Amino acid sequence: MWGGKEKWTLNAAETLASRGHEVTVAVRVPELWLSRQRTGKVHWLVLPFLNDADVKTVWKLRRFIQREKVDIFLPTRSRDYWLGGWANLGTRAKYVMRMGITRTLPHTIKEHLRYSTWPDGILVNAEAVKASLAAHPWIKSERIRVIYNGVDQQERWAQNAARHDKSLLVIAAGRVESEKGFDVLIDAMALAVQEEPRLICEIWGQGDQVDSLNAQIERLDLSEHVRLRGFTKEIARELARAQIAVSSSYREGISNFILESWSVGVPLIATAIEGSAEIVHDRKRGVLVPPGDARAMSAAILELAGDKTLRDTCIAGGQAAIATTHNWDAMAEKMEEFFGELARGGS
Repeated sequence: MWGGKEKWTLNAAETLASRGHEVTVAVRVPELWLSRQRTGKVHWLVLPFLNDADVKTVWKLRRFIQREKVDIFLPTRSRDYWLGGWANLGTRAKYVMRMGITRTLPHTIKEHLRYSTWPDGILVNAEAVKASLAAHPWIKSERIRVIYNGVDQQERWAQNAARHDKSLLVIAAGRVESEKGFDVLIDAMALAVQEEPRLICEIWGQGDQVDSLNAQIERLDLSEHVRLRGFTKEIARELARAQIAVSSSYREGISNFILESWSVGVPLIATAIEGSAEIVHDRKRGVLVPPGDARAMSAAILELAGDKTLRDTCIAGGQAAIATTHNWDAMAEKMEEFFGELARGGS
């Protein structure tokens, strides 16, 4: 499946490669990645990544780290943390775990190895994620570095002439799973269309909640107002058609969807969960609403739809955030600084 973590990995790899670093990405399904690469500067290593007992992946990855004299080893998923930890053990490479979501960890030997013993550093995308890790006394907080995600700068002020007054398009996107809160967005739309019948909502993505959300849409008689559109590689292009973007999640680090909304100049509504509230300054970069509150979300949709001044303020705030902080080069510079400290023996 292609999601935010995969998108971050590819863009981070291509940005670092374009800055003169030699970058290899180890993947299980190369076709998923090769069709999306843009620069051709990243190298690829295909490994099975079958399960937590995949000795073949550990052995091949270890041989690669040693043969290529890797300086920084950067796993990005839970299984990678485990297999990669064994592969990297005793090599010269510095192990930097990347984590993008708040998480409560069980107090087990396996988690101690993954999150405390093996990593030389932990890269997270939000202060909220750092706090969730630092809450575990056995994880060394001084090893954790917050580096915000980036987004493509060249798309940030794109506007689409297809926007018009016949409808008011609301777009949401992500894995169609319960933690994304799309059911709350649908309930919010049921309330909002009673006052503003021009509202149309498109939800982009795939996942295990598709059937239940379709049933909810049918039950609320919203088939003319809410549509599940499936997966797209071009969410920025779809967002450029919208008047409003909504991030309805119950749990996130820093949502790529928020950054993508800013990148194309779409005013944003986001749930006030820790990661989102950290960067979406209320009524400056977007409008924050409590997670799970359909009435508050409906009110925010109606307010943004009717208040051009608020829309313009949120758009300008998001664009400024990208220009100063949330772009790939700014992220890469901080990664280089962190990696350099680790390579020199710092923490």
